[in-house]
Amino acid sequence: MTSDVTSTADLPTVPATPRTSVSPASRTALGALLAAFGTAAALLSMTWFVPGLETLRPWHPGEPIPLVAALVPQTGARVVESENGELVAAPPEVARAAPVTPVAPPAAPASWDVDPATLPDRPPGTKTALVDASHRGMARFYRALHRASRGEGIARAVHWGDSTIAADGISGTVRSRLQSRFGDGGPGFLNAGMDPQWSNRPDIALTREGSWDTKSILHAGAAFPRYGLGGIVTTGSDGATVTFSAPRKGDARVPQHHVEVWYQVNPTSGKWSASAGGKGLGGGSAVATAEGDRYAVKDFPSGVTRVSLSATEGATTFYGVVMETKGPGVVWDALGVVGVGSASFQYNARKHLAAQVAKRRPDLLVIQLGGNELGLGVLSKGAGEGYAPHFGNVVDKLRAGAPEAACLLVTPLDQGTRKGGSVVSKPLLKTLIAQQRAVAAAKGCAFWDAQAAMGGEGAMGRWGARKPPLAWTDLAHLSSDGQAIIGNMLSDAILAGYDRWVASGAAVAVESELAAEIAARASAAPKATTPKPAGTKSTTGAAKKPGTRSTTSKKPAKPKGKASVKAGDAAASQPTSTSAPAGADKTNKRRATSRKAKRAPAGPTAE
Repeated sequence: MTSDVTSTADLPTVPATPRTSVSPASRTALGALLAAFGTAAALLSMTWFVPGLETLRPWHPGEPIPLVAALVPQTGARVVESENGELVAAPPEVARAAPVTPVAPPAAPASWDVDPATLPDRPPGTKTALVDASHRGMARFYRALHRASRGEGIARAVHWGDSTIAADGISGTVRSRLQSRFGDGGPGFLNAGMDPQWSNRPDIALTREGSWDTKSILHAGAAFPRYGLGGIVTTGSDGATVTFSAPRKGDARVPQHHVEVWYQVNPTSGKWSASAGGKGLGGGSAVATAEGDRYAVKDFPSGVTRVSLSATEGATTFYGVVMETKGPGVVWDALGVVGVGSASFQYNARKHLAAQVAKRRPDLLVIQLGGNELGLGVLSKGAGEGYAPHFGNVVDKLRAGAPEAACLLVTPLDQGTRKGGSVVSKPLLKTLIAQQRAVAAAKGCAFWDAQAAMGGEGAMGRWGARKPPLAWTDLAHLSSDGQAIIGNMLSDAILAGYDRWVASGAAVAVESELAAEIAARASAAPKATTPKPAGTKSTTGAAKKPGTRSTTSKKPAKPKGKASVKAGDAAASQPTSTSAPAGADKTNKRRATSRKAKRAPAGPTAE
C-alpha cells in the first residue's frame, strides 16, 4: 500500500533569507526625514490657529483637495438632450468633441445705460451701471415696474445662479430694495426641496416632517429629467409634510393672497394634499400614465401666512409653491443651487423647463452663472470663444418659456488665488466675463459686471482683508455684509436704468395703456344707485316710497278748456305747480289702463 504523504526529507531545501541590517547612517537620515515632515505639518497646522496666517493655508474650503483630484479619476457617461428635450446618452462622437460656433467678443465695450458717476457710493465697491443700449434688454421689466408704481399688477423677476445666489444674500437685498419702492408682491416661488445644503431663503420659516428625498441638477439622480423651475425636486414619503411661513414685517407675518402648488404626476405617485392657513388648497391623486406637471392655484382674499404640502398615500413629488400678495409690487424669485454651472441645466428637460418658466409669467430673467466654470478647457483655448456657445445655450434654454421677458446677465464675483504671498484674480475669469458680455450683446440682454463692481483685479483679496472681512477665506464667496453691498449696487444700477427709461419718455405709452384699462373697467362695472334719504321725494323714474307721489313719473293732467297746446308753446304753457289738478289721478289711471289693454298681446296669462 502506497502513501500519498511526502516525506520532509524529499522537500527541497530553501536557503534562509539573510536579515537586512540598517546602517546607523540610514537610520539617521530616516529620522531627519520624519522630523522634517513633522515640522512641516506643525507649521502648516499653525495657519489654522494663528491669526494673520490664513493666506498661507495649503487648502481652503471650496478648493480641490490636494492630490485627490489628480489621483481619483472622473467617471460617468456624458448625457445630452435629444430633439424632444429628453436626456439621452451621448453618441461617442458627440462625447469626444462637439462642434461649436465661436462668438467673438465685441470690438469695443458697449456704452453704459447711465453714467456710473451718478450712482451712490458703496465702498469698497466701484460704481458699475448696466450695459443696456437703448434699454433693449430691460424695457419689459421697466414697464412692469412702472405699472406697479401706478398701483397695477406685480413685476416678477426670476434669478438663477450658483452658490452666490443660493444663500439669497444678493438677491434678497435686491428684492428688499425694489419692494420698498414699488410695493411688496410676496416671496414668490419657493423650492419644495429648499435646504441649506442646496439653497436657502432666510426670510422664509420652513418646517419639515417625515422622509424627503431631494435631488438637484448638480448631481441629478431623479427618476425623471424634471427638476422644476428652481432645479430642485423633492419626493415626500407617505405622511411627509413641509410647511412654508411667509416673511415677517415687524412682529407679524405678511398675508399672502395668491397661492400655487407645483407638483409632478407619474405612474408611481400616490396622493397628496395642501392647505393654506388651515384652509383647503388642493389635493388628490398624482398618478398618471406618464410623467407630467400639474398646478393647484387658489386666491385667498383675506390672506394666509402658511402653506403646507403633504404626501398622504404613497410618495408624491413636489417642485415648489408660489406665495404672492394681491399687489401691487415686486417679486424676485431666488433660484440658486450650490455648485451648479451651465452644464448642470442639461439635466432639466428643455420642454419641461420652458413650461415651468411660462407658468411663472416673468417680466425679467436674471442669469448669474460661471463661478464654477473657470476650469473649463475651452476658456484656455484662444480667446475662450468656445465658451460662448456653451453659455449661450443655457441662456436660450431659460428664455424659451418667456421669450418676450427682459433679460439680464450678471457675471460671477471676483475669485482669487494665492500667488507669491498675495491674492490675485483667477487668470481665466477675465476671459469668461468677456465671453459672457459677448453673449449678452448677441442675445439682446442687459449685462452687469459683478467683478468690476467689486473693484476688478484682485478685489476678492481686498474685500477679505477688510475688518470685519467682507469675503470668506476660500477667496470665492462673500460674507453676508459683502453680499449686501453687491445686492445694493445691483439695485442701484437697475433703479438708475428705470429712472433713465422714464425720463426718456418711454413711460408715456404705459400711462396711456393704464388709462385705457381703467376706463374699460369703469365702463364694464355695474352702475350703483345712490339711495335717497328717507322722507325725500324721488326726482327720477325710480320706485317711489309707499304713500308718496313722484313729481316726474306721471305726465301732468291737461288743463280744462280747449284742446292741448302746440308743441312749440309747451314750455311756456307748463303749469308751475308740480301737483296734478284735482281729479286728474283717477282720470289718468283709467286712460293708462285702457292703453295697456289695447297693447296686451293675445295668449294665456301666466299664473
